[in-house]
Amino acid sequence: MAVMREVHYYENTIRYLPEVLKTKMAMVLAKRGMLSERTMNLVLHKGILELDLSACEVTVRGMLCICTFCPMLKTIDFGTSAGCRSTLTSQAFCSFFMQCRMLQIVNLKCCTLMDNNAVMCLVESCAYLVCLCLAGCHMISDKALHSIAQKCRYLQALDLAKTKVSTDGLVAFKDACCSKFLKELNISHCLNVTDEAVEVLFTHCPRLSILVFHGCPRLTSHSYDVASTCAGLKQISWTIY
Repeated sequence: MAVMREVHYYENTIRYLPEVLKTKMAMVLAKRGMLSERTMNLVLHKGILELDLSACEVTVRGMLCICTFCPMLKTIDFGTSAGCRSTLTSQAFCSFFMQCRMLQIVNLKCCTLMDNNAVMCLVESCAYLVCLCLAGCHMISDKALHSIAQKCRYLQALDLAKTKVSTDGLVAFKDACCSKFLKELNISHCLNVTDEAVEVLFTHCPRLSILVFHGCPRLTSHSYDVASTCAGLKQISWTIY
């Protein structure tokens, strides 16, 4: 515990620790919000496959450290439940995704500078995406959704809450390469989603078992009627207007 509190005092010792111990230190530091640019240089290494940075202050330089030391990452969590991340740029995300091509689970919740171009970089670079959260990324629109539908063959869970996606983007799942795999979708508070989109999703995504669409004012009871006929549905959330 003392090492964690005074990590900089033990820099020379930490630098030569075996990777298995560095991995454990990285996880503890991240959980405590102490994984900074300086500590990243000490504990990160190519054997780390998962990083949860939701409690940490992350900078563009920190992102560069991560993709330099951990190019084999499979899971990355940049999301935050408190406020938003407004310093990580679209260009920084593009550079990150192009260097961490093994990513499967990506959480970008409330990364407000994340835009369509960054999403296109992500889906072009990371062919094995299984779970993607873009909730609160208010610059994301149908253009990004079309790229996701075309490129993310293995996608099983997608969170688009509070984005600008609309029915025009969601109907792309008629022909999406992931339509047979998609199990979870959150489109809550997407103001331009209509009943047509919900009908398309349930018609062309046979494994869809969780659909969250509360706070969508253009949806009617027809969407609920369509959803209620789906035998595989496990969870549904919607708002009556």
